[in-house]
Amino acid sequence: MSSTQQIASFRKVSAGILASAHLASQEDRPKVTKKEISLVLKRVAPALGIDGTAYHVLDILLGLVQPDDFQAGKRPVVAISNQRLAEYTRRTTRTVTRCLKKLVEAGVLAYRDSPTGRRYVYRGSEGALEQAYGLDFSPACFNLEAFKVQADAFQRRIKAEQEARRAVTRFSRAIADMAELEPVEFHGFAARAQAIVIRDELNVAEKAALLESLYAQVLALHEAHSLKNKDKMSCAGDIDVSPLFITTPTDSLGSNSQPTCSNEQYTKFPSDNGFAVDMALEKEPCGGRTETQRPKSQVGRGGGGKFPETNLDGVSIGLIQSACSSVQAELGVGLSSWPALCGAAEQLRMLIGLSPSGYQLAVERQGRYLAAACLAVVAEKALRDPEHIASPGGYFRAMIDRAGEGKLHLHKSLHGLV
Repeated sequence: MSSTQQIASFRKVSAGILASAHLASQEDRPKVTKKEISLVLKRVAPALGIDGTAYHVLDILLGLVQPDDFQAGKRPVVAISNQRLAEYTRRTTRTVTRCLKKLVEAGVLAYRDSPTGRRYVYRGSEGALEQAYGLDFSPACFNLEAFKVQADAFQRRIKAEQEARRAVTRFSRAIADMAELEPVEFHGFAARAQAIVIRDELNVAEKAALLESLYAQVLALHEAHSLKNKDKMSCAGDIDVSPLFITTPTDSLGSNSQPTCSNEQYTKFPSDNGFAVDMALEKEPCGGRTETQRPKSQVGRGGGGKFPETNLDGVSIGLIQSACSSVQAELGVGLSSWPALCGAAEQLRMLIGLSPSGYQLAVERQGRYLAAACLAVVAEKALRDPEHIASPGGYFRAMIDRAGEGKLHLHKSLHGLV
């Protein structure tokens, strides 16, 4: 079979058509498979601008080409008329002609025209091509490695744009929440953030960078205000408090069947966070009966030693993962384990506009697991219904306060979101 590549005289030749014809006329075609060609072409199609009807035509041609024709000594040619392609795609023949020209100029196909302009394939007794005129996939074989690089670059660019769009949403929302928290100090920042978002001359990556810089200024100003207010607080009214010592004999402790105060506190707070335990021991010292201690009836019924429910009772990481679907989609993270949830806490904190000091205080009071779970719940509710929660940061602090009072039922909120 002749390898000379011919282009009919009725075609309007362009540089892309000539380049594809030159590749198809070469004998040393790289050895590839139909499967490999199909996967790469479908990945690179968006980067080449092949979409809509052109992509439909490419899919049809890939389905018609024979796998054996990609072997050495053969030629991957598809002989199908424009009229038949128009019937398959439900488009006009002129539309099909334009789509084929786009594929040829992109380096996917090459015209292999017969003297009469018809497309046909003649095979010998053993199935080998003797004459083949139609649409040749040889240029795609030569351009396969370049297409792989182009497809990878396109995927990286799409991923970067997605991350930038998420960052724009996250930073603009955080700045707006800070403006609602302190309208006087941060109102100007909210207006500047809105102006950045609506600037058409900036791409999404530039908007994300500007908003991140603006949010850093907001955080710096917030920290400065917090430090200034802290310096104004006077410690003149503090009084010395004598330490409380346990004078109960050891024998009585060993003979007491009721759980001790220390056991109750260590059971209530998660063992993963020493801050929570230390705070518990400071707020509820053992010894004599005080107003902050719970009545014995709340510790257990009938002397059975049953401890009160903690704020994480009934809460599993699987429940959090099922309830916080919008958060995972927005941030592009998976909450499949407690370390993963704690690792996403910084993004969740920025999403709801909570200051770093506010989150650190919540961790010290209730532990990092409960604080991260509350962040996920608040962020999920804010994403689903932004108008329902005017101040997500204040909502989070209220949850931590309720947890300190033993009134937080986190598992009910999670089941409601599910």
